[in-house]
This record gives sequence, structure tokens and C-alpha cells, in this order.
Amino acid sequence: MEQSALKEALRKLLQQRRAELNPAKLGITRVAPQGRRPAGGGLSQTQVDEILGFGRGTYERLESGRYANAPEHVLTAVGKLFELDAHEWAWLWGMARREDPPRPLRPDNEEEIPASWCRVIDSLPHACYVTNHRWELVAYNQYFTRIFPGRRVPPNTMEWMLLSPDARYILRDWATEWAPMVAPHVWSARAKHPTDVYLKDFERRILADEEAGPIYQDFGEFMVHPDGATRPFNHPEEGPGWMTLHTSTPASSNRFITMTMIFDLGEERPPTLAPLRARYGGA
Repeated sequence: MEQSALKEALRKLLQQRRAELNPAKLGITRVAPQGRRPAGGGLSQTQVDEILGFGRGTYERLESGRYANAPEHVLTAVGKLFELDAHEWAWLWGMARREDPPRPLRPDNEEEIPASWCRVIDSLPHACYVTNHRWELVAYNQYFTRIFPGRRVPPNTMEWMLLSPDARYILRDWATEWAPMVAPHVWSARAKHPTDVYLKDFERRILADEEAGPIYQDFGEFMVHPDGATRPFNHPEEGPGWMTLHTSTPASSNRFITMTMIFDLGEERPPTLAPLRARYGGA
């Protein structure tokens, strides 16, 4: 896409959101300079600078696409004033900086994802669930309930995997095939969220466990994510087999993980398939 087209797309979004602002609600009573307001009213570019404490012309440079690598504090101030949602916030960074934002615009956005994810996971013929960064269950489908005895779904998937006696049978070869691969994710979460009270207490309980504690302290094998991993599994309703894991992160918040689990019945491990890539790769 031509750079001019990208700049025009950025201009249209910002101009539209600027036009939706009510100057009176922001304490502005004087009329903006002639010709500076967008069609339909709203704030002028100069008024945006004044409200946000920018130097004159700062916002105009951003809206016009002439502000190369606009600093985070400028994008954050504009995003909050314009009340951008999570998708618009990511789009603004993509257009203005050609990269993803380093953090959500508002902290509360990190704890929410669209409810339509329920429809996504319910449409799948395999176990699927969504958790937050503490592995607290947010949503799951009917197939997910079947992997637990009596279909009793635990509130936290990581606690179940590391501390539940049931998990040590269902996750076949738990001490060698599951726990050493799972434990490093708790280390990572503790590093990312050092002040999180729940994670701190969870780590304490892991270390106090006779079986999980030594595995956790040993750290286990380095593993960035379990995407595509196949592990032995004793399905409570179908019998012994293999569970292949597939992960994804909703674009609306990187604190959430969607896990899809495909179960293959039988003693023979499913074959490992070749990695996928685009058929026509760019230069």
C-alpha cells in the first residue's frame, strides 16, 4: 500500500474521532479558529494540543501522518482523549509507528475480551478454553468438561495441572511429559507480574508440594509455548491417547490465552506434520 494511502487512513480515523468530541463537555466555550474544526463540529487540532498540553502543531503532525515515530506519551494522550477501543488503539500504533502497542491503552482493557469468543469456542468439535494470565478460566466448551473426572471443571487450569492428584493420572507420565513443560510458564508469569498476589501465593504452594516443588525448582525444559505439542493423555471418558495443544492470543488483550486441545485415541503417537507457511511468500 502506498504511504500516502496509509497517511490518509490515519487522518480519517483521527479526524472522525476528533469530530465526535463535544467541546462543551471538555470545558471549551470559545469557538475554534475558522476552518480548523472537522466537518460536523468537534475539536480543532489546536484545541487538542491545548487540552493535552502539546506544543502547537503537535497533533496536526500526527493526524497528517507527518509525525514519524510519534512518542508513546503522545499516542497515549490522544488515545485516551478520543476514547479509542482496544482495536483502534492497536490500529493507531500500526499506522503511526508500524508496530504493536507495548501495553493496553487502559489497564482494565487487559482483563476483558469480547464475549463473542464464547461463540468461537462453542463452534469447535474439540476441547477449547480461554484463560487469563493467572490461568483462571474465562470460558470453555462442552468438550473441555469431558477431560475431567465427573466433568468437574477446575477454576484454574495451571493449579489443576501442577497440584491436582487427578491431573497426575490424566496427564499421563505427568512427572516427565507434563510438569517439566508446564512449570516454566509459572516462572515466566512471576517475572512478568512480580507484584501479583495470587501468583506469589501459587508459587509458594507449588514449592510446598512434595512432587511439584522439586520439578518447579529444577525449572524444567525451556519452552516458549506449547503450540503444536503432543503429550500422552488418559482421557476419563475415551481412554488412553494423545493430546495435541494449540494456543492463540486474542488481539484485544495479550493477557488471555485460547487453548484448543485435539485428542487422538490410541497408543500410537500422532505423526508430526510439517510446519505451515504462506504459499506465496513475500520478498
